[in-house]
Amino acid sequence: MQDASATMGNAANDRETADTGPQAGTSTGPASPYPPLALRAPWLGIVFLMLIGLLNYLDRVLPSILAEAIKRDLVLSDMMIGLINGLGFLAIYALASIPIATMSDRGRYNLVISGALAIWSLMTMVGGMVANGWQLALTRSGVALGEAGGMPAAHAFITRHIPAGSRARALSLYTACVPLGTMSGFVVGGVIGEWLGWRNTFLLMGGIGAALALLSLPMFGVKRLQPASNGPETEAPAPSIAPLLRKRSLYLILAGASFMGMGGYTAMAFSPAFLIRIHQMSMGQAGIIFGIAGGCLGIAGLFVTGWLSDRLSQRDRRWWPGLVIATNIVALPLSIAGFMADHLWLAMTGLAANIALATIFQVPLIGALHALAPVALRARVSALLLLATAVLGGLGPLAAGILSDHLQPALGDEALRYALLLVPGAFIAASLCLLAAIPFFAGEIHGGEDE
Repeated sequence: MQDASATMGNAANDRETADTGPQAGTSTGPASPYPPLALRAPWLGIVFLMLIGLLNYLDRVLPSILAEAIKRDLVLSDMMIGLINGLGFLAIYALASIPIATMSDRGRYNLVISGALAIWSLMTMVGGMVANGWQLALTRSGVALGEAGGMPAAHAFITRHIPAGSRARALSLYTACVPLGTMSGFVVGGVIGEWLGWRNTFLLMGGIGAALALLSLPMFGVKRLQPASNGPETEAPAPSIAPLLRKRSLYLILAGASFMGMGGYTAMAFSPAFLIRIHQMSMGQAGIIFGIAGGCLGIAGLFVTGWLSDRLSQRDRRWWPGLVIATNIVALPLSIAGFMADHLWLAMTGLAANIALATIFQVPLIGALHALAPVALRARVSALLLLATAVLGGLGPLAAGILSDHLQPALGDEALRYALLLVPGAFIAASLCLLAAIPFFAGEIHGGEDE
């Protein structure tokens, strides 16, 4: 896993040796004779985190694939569907992410992982017993509260226990939970939703998550974990966040991530309903075909992007935001075709490309944001990324739902087609923000050096 770093200079080679030395991934405190399994085998820990993240995104997309059934049962408008799948969920997700990430930065990411999983799983189960749309929105806010802790805690684990030269690939492996979870959510939700109904689907998936929360306790332990020693990357505890907040590239990268989130959340919220209304697919058909297409394209793009991030960023760290711009440009025609093409398979390819774009941007931008921050602030930087994507991302489904309702009297079901052009528009805006960040980014990397 170290071949990608062989071309770096002597200083980087020295750092890599330090990173992979005997102390990498171990605690600076007294050694426990029986450390948690994830600390003895960090890559196994990442695989387990990926499984948890898969369930996270599976639970997250359930209301999207089940939207038409929920809409009929609870008598909801597209605006209400957009609120449940967008702003109502993501507002709580955003507000909770920073304080929960602070707990992760202080070595309690093991408890955050287990507790977050338990909360969102129980709230998913409660969601299957609601009587109206507002109650469902409230339970989805509870799911958001739990899910807000998952990603920052996972990033804290990876930062402390994976050497720098392999970190982008570790992030790629973990972030595979996004397309895998999205694919599983659409497929499982579509098939089981047709078989058992949307309420029983919520109950079943929530129960599986609660069982997995119990398994996470022996995997990560329950005692507070001291920050691991990663050679020169080890920082004094609790550095000030003020210098980080003065970096212009931070805000421009977060703005770009916000627009990527806006496009991604909107596509995720309404693509299944689009296939059912415009292309007359059943819930099961839409879930299976769209889920597999989006998941496979997302996984392939994610690992290619992770590999390119490791290779290109060693030459020039500006490739991190640059890589997102490049993928957006290449995929833009497909993004538009997803909503405007009448041919089913061309439309399906475009819809899958939208889901893939909303997945693969995370690895390069996480790398870019972490390069701007000291180690002890990186979980909070990841939380800033969640905050940014949630604030603007949550408005996307709501805006698309309002626009669809407004156009419905004149266009009927076709209204959703034009409302969803908001998705490629958001990806264009993201590219412009990231392009503006590039001139500032290299000079604002933490310490002025590559880490």
